[in-house]
Amino acid sequence: MKYLLKTLRRILYLLAGLLLGYLFTALLLSFFTIRPAPVECEEKQVAYLTTNGVHLFIVLPAEEVEPSLRGRLEVPGSTRFLAFGWGDREFYRNTPSWKNLSPGTAFRAAFLNTPAAMHVISYPEEQASWRKLSICLVQADALSSFIDRSFQKDEKGNLLPVEAHGYSHSDLFFEARGYYSCLRTSNTWANDALKQAWLPAAVWTPFDFGVLWHL
Repeated sequence: MKYLLKTLRRILYLLAGLLLGYLFTALLLSFFTIRPAPVECEEKQVAYLTTNGVHLFIVLPAEEVEPSLRGRLEVPGSTRFLAFGWGDREFYRNTPSWKNLSPGTAFRAAFLNTPAAMHVISYPEEQASWRKLSICLVQADALSSFIDRSFQKDEKGNLLPVEAHGYSHSDLFFEARGYYSCLRTSNTWANDALKQAWLPAAVWTPFDFGVLWHL
């Protein structure tokens, strides 16, 4: 019995050490900035970042979204902006609000490589809480292309819908490329998008504030 308790204690110490090491590394790398050379242009485009308090979304004016992608989303005609997020597919399916989060879903999302999904929200107007980015056309195209490549598609280029109950009619979900884990979160995805568009970003971060801080 003593041996068993000693073993359990060691396992708990190991898990606590791994968690603290993860948090320390995540915080440290979140505040190291990758700052590419500025992209100069006379005419600026706009893009936005927004957060629900945990997960970041990249928001683009509807006309700036890749045309082939925009045509397949089937959003309402009043849509002027589209917000894109990347995250754990099962989380979207089973957790429309934080009160619905189960320990099993949280464990799988954090510690296993689970299939990802794209979350798309349509908006009829700009929201005051969005963080505006003034960018050049080449950067806007890079963001749009990064988002388009994040969707999983069939051989004909069609999107693959995911059913997720409990969200509003403005929310759509689709199969995404890649796998979600504590090493690649929705905020890591957003951070990678900024890197692709030659915008300031963290070296690596799983946190929303780790992305917003650099902007």
